Amino acid sequence: MDKGVAASRRFFGIGTLVAVTILVSTLTTTGYASTRPDPIAADIAWVATGEFCEPETVLPLPDDTLLVSNVCDFRERGNGFLTLLDKDGETLQWRIVDGLDAPLGMALVGDRLYVVDNNRLRVFRWPGYEPLETIALETVVANDVAVAPDGVAYVTDTAKHQVVRRSADGTQSVLTGEARFAGANGIALDGERLFVGGARLWSVDLRTDAITTIGPDWLADIDGIELEADGTLQLTPVAGPLIRYRDDDDIQIFEGDGVSSANHGYAPRLQLALIPTGFDNTVIAIRLANDYQ
Repeated sequence: MDKGVAASRRFFGIGTLVAVTILVSTLTTTGYASTRPDPIAADIAWVATGEFCEPETVLPLPDDTLLVSNVCDFRERGNGFLTLLDKDGETLQWRIVDGLDAPLGMALVGDRLYVVDNNRLRVFRWPGYEPLETIALETVVANDVAVAPDGVAYVTDTAKHQVVRRSADGTQSVLTGEARFAGANGIALDGERLFVGGARLWSVDLRTDAITTIGPDWLADIDGIELEADGTLQLTPVAGPLIRYRDDDDIQIFEGDGVSSANHGYAPRLQLALIPTGFDNTVIAIRLANDYQ
């Protein structure tokens, strides 16, 4: 199957065709240029299989368990669910949270778990997964979320090419005041810097709203974004490999059998990058050394 067509399946809900057109076009025009580094064989620690249903995001939790969001056909309401795995990929509970519509990005801040679900932000208490709040988002295709310690949430809207900022008092606004992020998808917060993935990878200075494009042209269609302790970025393109980025001259690409990522997670204590394969219904753990060499 054409990579662009396959990637298009990952965008759900209202505005699907808009988001699909953006990503297929980007995949066609940017592709993977011959100048990218040669791939390294991924050190696969384990592969979890079973009852996954279009797994989208893996969120490592403070107790070293792993939470997986399962979309399970965005066209059907109530099919989505969250799965809880242990650190070795064994299932603790297939449906620790059930009855969701199309759960995508997730974030945990303190005892609050945030889940993007069909243009809503569902909030649960962690641990225990008690529903606390459902927030209607001013988005067309809400995709991923990052939440600051003060409760400010940043949500990517793939169809509108923007990031919506929800303040602690509940007001919502468009980050930078306009659509600046083509195919906005993955998102990660690092203090006063916000990383946004989509057609490219961007860094936003939240103090000034200044935007910087990161990486060479082939570093595109970014879904998963994670940070290592030394500032190294872990990135996963839509249906692509795992990439470690330090600067334009210091990039590693990890490929392996079945590695075709959605929104990956990173568990530093476990030294694992967790790859949800939305097409194959697996989660693949890639072992990474703490020191980037």
